[in-house]
Amino acid sequence: MYIPYRINGEEMIIQLPKRVNSEDALRFEKELYCIINRGTNYRTFFDAENLEFISVSGLMALKKLRLEFGDLKMINYKPEVFKFLKDNGYNELV
Repeated sequence: MYIPYRINGEEMIIQLPKRVNSEDALRFEKELYCIINRGTNYRTFFDAENLEFISVSGLMALKKLRLEFGDLKMINYKPEVFKFLKDNGYNELV
């Protein structure tokens, strides 16, 4: 799974894919881990501009990475994504 990212000053911005289903969650987590681990000196954001669907397994991967690497936040999310995250106890990601 290829996940693009860019460095913008002191920030690393990781572009989340359009869809993360249960079958993709482990590869998704591993790829994100590698990207974040390379940029430990940057403040890291998940750009959810293109995100239309993320499984609970994908959300759990984001939560696990946040526990390991600290303050990882989602940006550019759609209102329905925000509502879903908030309604399902993933407030710390937004």
